[in-house]
Order: sequence, then C-alpha cells, then structure tokens
Amino acid sequence: KWLVLITALLVALSLASCGSASTTATDTETATDTETVTEDAAAAEEPEETQEPEETEEPEETEEPAETEEAVTDTAEQEDEPSADETETNAEDSAETAAAGEAGAYIDFDDMSFYVNGTKYTLGVSTLQDMIDGGVPFDEDDLANAGNNLNSNYQSSGFEIVLGEYWGAQVYVLNDTDENKTVSECYINEIYLPVKTDETQDILSFAFPVDITMEELVANAGEPDETSHYDGDNGYYTDTYEYIKESEVYYSDSKYKFEFTNGELRYITITYMP
Repeated sequence: KWLVLITALLVALSLASCGSASTTATDTETATDTETVTEDAAAAEEPEETQEPEETEEPEETEEPAETEEAVTDTAEQEDEPSADETETNAEDSAETAAAGEAGAYIDFDDMSFYVNGTKYTLGVSTLQDMIDGGVPFDEDDLANAGNNLNSNYQSSGFEIVLGEYWGAQVYVLNDTDENKTVSECYINEIYLPVKTDETQDILSFAFPVDITMEELVANAGEPDETSHYDGDNGYYTDTYEYIKESEVYYSDSKYKFEFTNGELRYITITYMP
C-alpha cells in the first residue's frame, strides 16, 4: 500500500516537473519572441543612416541689391542722356530751324528748290538737261527747242512740265554767261505754277503746301517784303505776297511770289537772279 502511494506521489511529482518545464520553455520562447519584436520595433523606429550631402561650391558673391539698382539707374540715365554727337547734331538742327524760322521756314534763298517725282532740282544750279535726264514729263513740242541757242544774259521761253490735261507748270532757263549757249546747258532760274483748286497732282511739289492760306504763309515765312491788294466786282479780290532778295548782277531780283484770289492760292512763281 505504501509502495502504491509512493509510486503515485513520484508520478505526480514527475508530471508537475514536466509541466513546469513546459511552462518555462513556453515563457522563454515568448520572452524571446517579445525581445525580437522589441528589437525589430526599435530598429524600425531608429532612422536609417542617411548619406551626408556632398559639399557644393559656395555661390559667388553677388552685388548688393542697392548696388544693382544703382547700376541700372546709372544705365537708364546714360540711355536717357544724349551723347555728345547727338547733342551737337540736335543743336545744329535747332540752329538751322531757328534760322529758317527767322528768315521764313518756307522761304530759303540759299536753296530755292522744287521736286519733280521726288527728285530735287534747284534754281541757279540744275540745268534743263538735268531735268531731261531725270525724266521730267516735259511737253514734247517744248523739248524740240532744248537744243536752240540762247544769247548771253537772256532768259528762255517756258518749258512745260505736264501735270494733267490742260494743266502744266513752266520752267525757264537763264544764260548768265558772256557767250551763247544751248538752252539745255543753261540752269533753271524760274518756275511758275498755276494752282487748280478743283484738281490735284503729285508730280510737282515745293517746301510748302500748294493749298496754303495767307495766314499760314505769314506764320511760316514771316511778313512779306511787298504786298498788293485789288478789289474787283462781285466780291472778287486778289492779294499778292512777295519775298525778295536783291540781285547783285541784274535789275530783276530773286523772289518768291504768291498770288491769292479770294483768299485761295492760285499762282506760285519762284525766280532766281544772281
């Protein structure tokens, strides 16, 4: 009986020991798993070591904003300020304009010019042959006389510049030499244009518009040297304004002559006499 009890007690103790060992092993495994999880979590929380950025070159030192603004301001001022050459040119232009205004912007005895189809011809300088070579639309019958002789100190008859049907300007040449010359060799010394208020043309032009009024003429050319006024019938009247420069050789003078009828410009005559 005691043997049975002792055997049963030993069995019980053996079973208890196995249970405790199993429990311990389980606890150990759990602890190990827990430690592994903890280490993994710690590893996850710990940031990975990042690669240090490569050293980059420091940017070059730039000018202070104030200095940059000043430089721009200086540049702008330099652009606004005219150069010495521009200043000199502007001064010369102003002087020429002032001189022209004093003598009359539309009146220039040093350059008594007109234009035919954009080509400039100057009284006292350009010859009839120059105009022929320039393609001026002369009347063919008049051109037949271009080779005629012109006596010394004589003015030729007119050569018509055709401006339209039954409308033309006349140019005349002067032989101011001591010998006979052909007409074509002599320079143009006069041009005469009858202005038609009901027709226009773009062949012949001057330094002034051909539809200028008396008031505009005076405003741009100054007061004329001579004026005349005539009152006719039925409200008809004429006014003639002349700007004159005395000739050093002849009794006739150089002049710009403007004839108005009832306030409208009707005739223009420009004459050069040396």
